[in-house]
Amino acid sequence: MSSNPKPLIPLNTCKRKLQSGANVVGTFVIEIRQPAVMQFLANAGFDFVLIDNEHGAFSIETIADLSRSAVLLGLTPIVRIPEINHANICQTLDVGAQGLMVPQITSADQVRWVVENMHYPPKGSRGNAMERGLTQFLSGSVPQGLEDIQREMMLVIQVETFEAIDAIDEIVSLPGVDAALIGPNDLSIALGVPGEVDHPSVQQAIQKTIQACLRAGVAPAIHMPRLELAAYWAGQGMRMISTGSEAAFMVRAGKASVETLRSAFS
Repeated sequence: MSSNPKPLIPLNTCKRKLQSGANVVGTFVIEIRQPAVMQFLANAGFDFVLIDNEHGAFSIETIADLSRSAVLLGLTPIVRIPEINHANICQTLDVGAQGLMVPQITSADQVRWVVENMHYPPKGSRGNAMERGLTQFLSGSVPQGLEDIQREMMLVIQVETFEAIDAIDEIVSLPGVDAALIGPNDLSIALGVPGEVDHPSVQQAIQKTIQACLRAGVAPAIHMPRLELAAYWAGQGMRMISTGSEAAFMVRAGKASVETLRSAFS
């Protein structure tokens, strides 16, 4: 029998990889509520998954199920919250998410507020609840639990507004920010070139974000639905890359199979 007790707080494998200098690859979950979807994505080799609660159709119960399934598989669950408020931040983390992605950031003050609500006193104002999803329903030392929880959680700031680009150096230099992820579609809309994610103004904003992140020691990140563009930015200094979604992979693979079989009919 092993003498090592089960850890109260699971390790955040994505955060550990980034801290060690490795690059990480992930994808979105936007629709499938069955926790087995995390097994599919873990089998594919992804490092992290972005559970979309901004545009997706997930309840907090589903987020809990998906997050805990991912953690058990060593796949880091990061939830994109729909709105910046105390409940979305605390409840999402308490049910088992290992990270938050925060959309529609327009100022460093917003990020400071998010960080304060993610952390416990004296660093922040978050209330503590043990024996929940984040502790795998185990009890233990409260002081040690608080320290471990804050060490393992991640904060990914989404960069998709003109204001965020303008304040990017201040935003990524704030303590508690682990990554800044470009949302290229919304960013292209904000810059007046909707959908033109390869427009020079969008590329310039992305490059500005990469350089700011590297100066601050924060992981530059991006989500690109098109695999070739994701690969391009991986070669331009991005360290955290997301592409596609579970729904997109299913449709594309299914479509390719149907096309192959239809063309094979005599």
